[in-house]
Amino acid sequence: MNMLPAKANAQPFVPLALEEEDIAVYASIGAALECGTEACAEAFMLATPTARDTAVRLWQAVQLLNTPHEGAPGLRVQWQLQAQQALEAMRALLGLDPERMPTAALAAAGLRYSA
Repeated sequence: MNMLPAKANAQPFVPLALEEEDIAVYASIGAALECGTEACAEAFMLATPTARDTAVRLWQAVQLLNTPHEGAPGLRVQWQLQAQQALEAMRALLGLDPERMPTAALAAAGLRYSA
């Protein structure tokens, strides 16, 4: 039996103890990873410090690669491909791609806490 009113179910996810800027970053990363704010925040919270640091570095690389650059069209295509590869690595590292990297394997490698 659902004790929550329907209106409560429609409210957007807002993690506790996070600043507005943190939520905006999770929303941005979640959109890029195609997983949503809640799944992104949960993935970061379950990731160990090593995995979080690596994910942040990958995200920074994506931001740099997606910054408009002048250059030959071939270079732009290469940067787009590298940005996509970084996002795919980030998805796997954070446990958002269980087919590629099962969460049990991430936990065994010390990159994810057991849920």
